[in-house]
Amino acid sequence: MEDLSKTSGLGLKLDVKKHSLIPGKDLNKVKPEVRYLKEVKEALAEKSITEPEQLYYIYRGLRDIKDEDIIRRNKLRYDITVIRPGNLGNEYMKTAGQNHRGDYGELYEVVYGKAWCLLQKKNTKNSRIIEDVILIKAVPGDKVVIPPEYGYTLINTGKTHLVVSRWVSSESSLEYELYKMRGGAAYFVFKDNLGERFEVNPYYQEVPKMRVARPLKKIEKFGLSSQEPMYLLARSQAGKLDFLNNPDKYDYSDVFEFL
Repeated sequence: MEDLSKTSGLGLKLDVKKHSLIPGKDLNKVKPEVRYLKEVKEALAEKSITEPEQLYYIYRGLRDIKDEDIIRRNKLRYDITVIRPGNLGNEYMKTAGQNHRGDYGELYEVVYGKAWCLLQKKNTKNSRIIEDVILIKAVPGDKVVIPPEYGYTLINTGKTHLVVSRWVSSESSLEYELYKMRGGAAYFVFKDNLGERFEVNPYYQEVPKMRVARPLKKIEKFGLSSQEPMYLLARSQAGKLDFLNNPDKYDYSDVFEFL
């Protein structure tokens, strides 16, 4: 059992044997959505693999009961995803990949484990042409801003579970079909004897060189610090999360440090 309260700001524990969250008495009870291998096979490099059956678990709308009104008034939703360790064939364990309908962005926080976030921006006229690819390497406490117009895949390159939390606009909706149509993200990330190996996904027509970055430890305009759980923003500075509902009002060019 792992205590997640310090990094999440909520009374949460992780049951590593059951791959599940244990909420404290002050939290609402949320049944996780399970993502099965059969649902994400089309986004994998090796589509013939047959295990593991379950890959990750999404807890949508998690919150402290006393925060329900302020979260609802600010049109926000707080989710947590638990990604199992291991491999998908020779690939690292990962999510299927997703885009937003419309120009909404998202905000992630690494609660536990080691996270890579593979961002990609498609051409507006041809989704087989990718204009930008950014690999974000993040550790517990780091905040990852997903800019509008970018899709992303979360990758667990560690030996433990990966637990990430997310603030998102409750007005937004997700779209998974593009990643399935293109056979996954623009790059596949494989594990080999030398560490990590990257291969361009041949389903795409044009893919640029990957840029590598890490999150800034502090992003003042969004009220973010690696030392403070982002859940607490809803209580004290909910206005700092306005960029999730009004993405066009903000600049996202300075949210990463490129390596």
